[in-house]
Amino acid sequence: MSTSLRSPRPVHSRRPAGEYGRSGSRLGRRRAAAGLAVVCVLALGAAGCALKDARAEASASASASASAAVARAEKGIADANASATASREAALTPELKAQRDTALAEPAPVKNPQVSEETSEGAVASVYYFLDLYRYAFMTGDTTELAAMSEDQCQFCQSTINDATEIHSKGGWADKWDQEIVDATYYEKLEGYNYNRVKVVVNYGKMTSYYGDGKNPTTSNPTEGQVINFGVRYNGRIWVVGVVEVESK
Repeated sequence: MSTSLRSPRPVHSRRPAGEYGRSGSRLGRRRAAAGLAVVCVLALGAAGCALKDARAEASASASASASAAVARAEKGIADANASATASREAALTPELKAQRDTALAEPAPVKNPQVSEETSEGAVASVYYFLDLYRYAFMTGDTTELAAMSEDQCQFCQSTINDATEIHSKGGWADKWDQEIVDATYYEKLEGYNYNRVKVVVNYGKMTSYYGDGKNPTTSNPTEGQVINFGVRYNGRIWVVGVVEVESK
């Protein structure tokens, strides 16, 4: 802050009375103007706060409305699903309910310890396990282990997982079918290929799948001598499936 360099007046010197009046008037006006400025600043600050509060309240109200809408939609979906489930249950006969309960109670396939071995026996054991998991997935809807040994590029694997999941999401299931592997052949990996080939020959019994209310099931006739080729690869822990090809008969 700057300081005046003018010499101070002697103590005994006196200004005319009128000068004090004029100086006092100017000081009063400056103080009044300053007061008005403070009032304006305070007023604008209050208005700004009020606007901010209004926006916050509007945002909170919109958020609450959106949350309420989501909650209503979720409740509507839950009610619709519950209604659909009740309708399916009412449509099932006691015999079909017993069949469904039997399928859902199917124990998980036993994993042969050889699936963790980097041997031809381990590769073949993995294919046996995969086929048991395939049936188990359609019976129970549990695809966890099947997905764990299926590579992402395996289209057959992903299709199986999706189909089994869809059937069970609609209250459906598959009855247990007979399957017997009558022959299995392991082929060494060819140069330039990432997979070993395992060819199996399988005899299948009748397969029946149900959708929801149990009406109009899908049934396939028994098949003997079905040839299936698997492309399997050892990933350092287990054998995984990358390719499945079902030969036409």
